[in-house]
Amino acid sequence: MTRHTAHRSARGLAALLVTLMVLFGFAAPSSAGGWAVGSLDAVPAATAGQTVAVGFTILQHGVTPADLSEDVGIEITRSDGSVDFFAATSDGTPGHYVADVRFPDTGGEYRWGMRMGWFGLQELGTVEVLPSDQEVGGSGSSGWPVARWAMVIATVAFAGIAVADLVTTRRRSRLVPS
Repeated sequence: MTRHTAHRSARGLAALLVTLMVLFGFAAPSSAGGWAVGSLDAVPAATAGQTVAVGFTILQHGVTPADLSEDVGIEITRSDGSVDFFAATSDGTPGHYVADVRFPDTGGEYRWGMRMGWFGLQELGTVEVLPSDQEVGGSGSSGWPVARWAMVIATVAFAGIAVADLVTTRRRSRLVPS
């Protein structure tokens, strides 16, 4: 083997080694299935200060129910950045959990998410917390019944005016000579 051929072979081997190092040395490590998706049973009617049972399911790879023992629940992030966490427990159905969530005492829009153990947090977006009756009027009742009664009273009053006008018009027509 000549010196020129040996040099060419050494360069080829060096190029092969560099290529292999690039392929294997900089390749991203593969994930071992570390993802899951959570879904709410239903979006709860959120009222300020009330506690609601929120059910949800966690599926690893979107298929297999995930049996998790810790750090599972619902969290609500307030506007000041503080977080309220409500731990969930399994209800016996594989991958299904229930958390008793107490919504903040003040109505408004809050960020919330589902903690799924070692899978991490899945953001759920925002939840609109409706004001409590005490925030709205302090009477403990909704304003709709008051509006309905006002409509009934107005309808009866207008009907009375219409009947009175009809009676008055008929009397006048009898008094006018033909």
